Amino acid sequence: MPVPLIMTNFSAGELSPRLGGRVDLAKYSNGLSLLENMFIHPHGGASRRSGFRFIREVIGRNILSGTIVFDSDSWSLDKGWSVVQGCLSCDGSQEDMSLASCLLPLEEKVYEAVFEIRDYVQGSLSVSCGSFQSLNVESNGSFRVEFEGGSDKFELTADQDFCGVVSGLELRCLNPKVKLIPFEFSTEQAYVLEFTDKNIRIYKDGGIVVDENDCPVEIESPYRSSDLEKLHFTQSADVMYLVHPEVQPYKLSRSSHVDWAMEIVEFLSPPEEWNSTLGYPSCVTFFEERLCFAASPKRPQTIWMSRSGKYEDFGVSEDVVDDDACTYTLSADQVNAICWMVSSKKLIIGTSGGEWWLSGGSGSDMVTPNSVMVRRETTHGSAPVTPVVVGSIILFLQREKKTVRELSYSFETDGYVAPDLTILAEHLTRTNSIVQWAYQQCPDSIVWMVRDDGLLLGMTYQREHDVVGFHHHKTKGKFTSVCVIPGTGQEELWVSVTRKINGVERCYIEKMEDEFNGVDSRQAFFVDSGLSYNHESPACVFYGLDHLEGSMVSILADGAVRPDQVVENGRIKLDIPACNVSAGLAYTSDMKTLRLEGGSSYGTAQGQLKRISHVIVRLFESLGFQAGYDGEHLERAPFRSSADKLGKAPGLYSGDYEIKFNRGYDRDGQIFIRQDQPLPLTVLALIPKVSVFQ
Repeated sequence: MPVPLIMTNFSAGELSPRLGGRVDLAKYSNGLSLLENMFIHPHGGASRRSGFRFIREVIGRNILSGTIVFDSDSWSLDKGWSVVQGCLSCDGSQEDMSLASCLLPLEEKVYEAVFEIRDYVQGSLSVSCGSFQSLNVESNGSFRVEFEGGSDKFELTADQDFCGVVSGLELRCLNPKVKLIPFEFSTEQAYVLEFTDKNIRIYKDGGIVVDENDCPVEIESPYRSSDLEKLHFTQSADVMYLVHPEVQPYKLSRSSHVDWAMEIVEFLSPPEEWNSTLGYPSCVTFFEERLCFAASPKRPQTIWMSRSGKYEDFGVSEDVVDDDACTYTLSADQVNAICWMVSSKKLIIGTSGGEWWLSGGSGSDMVTPNSVMVRRETTHGSAPVTPVVVGSIILFLQREKKTVRELSYSFETDGYVAPDLTILAEHLTRTNSIVQWAYQQCPDSIVWMVRDDGLLLGMTYQREHDVVGFHHHKTKGKFTSVCVIPGTGQEELWVSVTRKINGVERCYIEKMEDEFNGVDSRQAFFVDSGLSYNHESPACVFYGLDHLEGSMVSILADGAVRPDQVVENGRIKLDIPACNVSAGLAYTSDMKTLRLEGGSSYGTAQGQLKRISHVIVRLFESLGFQAGYDGEHLERAPFRSSADKLGKAPGLYSGDYEIKFNRGYDRDGQIFIRQDQPLPLTVLALIPKVSVFQ
């Protein structure tokens, strides 16, 4: 006789296959063997993640910026060409093909060239780099061409009749290496900084920040692409301090929404150890009104603290006083470099060999030059990745970047402990490491982690309710960076993603849509790199999808799923007009249970033949899913009934949905749920009816 079992929640998240026999674990009954493109709520349900909204393509700095387009010495000019007021002018005096070329050792990447033609009279102009030849230009206007680098020469070729002026010439790399960094003045004034090779661009309110000419605000940066991995920062109000072991400290300051400045920090009495020979500090934070630096290449265990309240002053009085700058070097059996510092009641320090704290001499006093106490608490060793702070708990990566540890104070041991949070989901980082992470407190307290192979991991974390559950997320491309800033309704998750579009690797900035809380499916946004349209009157053609040119996109129109289409000329065309449309790359959300335990009258059900006859799926504000026993054998659950009006999407469903399981006896007894349409899905519980063959 079938016995009903129940999975009341999924708060343990995705568990390692190595736990396949640990039915004795309390978390086994709340765990899953697969949770892809779905996440765990702290209260136990599992929901499909929202889609990522396309914001902007990442392009590198203008390689032709500075003096190169203003200086005729930078160009090789044939007859007819000249540099006039920062523009390349061809006066038509050439008697044959005339060349204007510039030596630019370009890497083997894809570049774009944009320029304007004005004062055009006649003739044609072509742009080339290496073997690439652009289409001929024969009029005034703005032009854009793409080409592959690898050549050392950028050329403009005018025919014997061309007469005109080339202005606004820019040459930028597509798909540069990028790192996203949050800039938070307050919860109302928060920005995302896009660091690329020697360049910074700024995002806010779901878009890029532009100046009065509607051009993106860009800040010249001293950091090359190769520097971004080791770049660390801290912030006080409108000033962000940045450090790198091979670059002297800089500060980025904001004067207004569009007025930013990057400049070298002019320290008073800087430490003698900071120079181009011995290197510069690689860690920075604030502690007790002091700006603290640590770990230069030649002084890996040294901490330098500024004067109290004077962040850029490292001076010491002749008669030392308490607010003077102070320097301290850790004393340990090994010379393990300091990897990070976090300000708390004490200064928490992570080195490659262990975790320490630093405070005043009595433990409760302020740090002074003559009163410093340092203790080592654990010996796990840290990675050079800035920790995530959740309340009073510090989450840090162990040295190999595969293990997440939770550093907190224990009254039982009267010291700090750092248990392993990834031990139940070690398969997610067994062969790959975590390169960047960020904490999204609202709405579901999730730590987002970018893996070195482009996978996005999530860890729902709420220690007070013993919730630690992992999930992983895929897209048609690779995640490369992640950042979280405060938003209006919830905190915003921003990512950089590389995608192959029409055979070309491109990098996009995208923002995860807010968690779905709509009253119907018209507000749903479950596509990646997508856009949404809200028209007052129905339309068939929707533009703006140039970034997905040639790609197959999933479409939701007025809450109903429409057939997938290929983007042509940046647009899609619907057969039936619609007002509310979302379109973007499709992704599939999957969840699969562990081997069921229960239903046997004679001990364990593990290894026994069993049959699931029916499954009740308890849903919340969902529409559409498939169910079966694996990803190859699924049946779609119908949600439309005769009561639904024709031409309109059915309403969202909350309640128990019973499905029949078309399978005989097997020894696993697993349930597989999938959502592959751009629609919401939240599973609160699973109630299978199981017969165990005795």
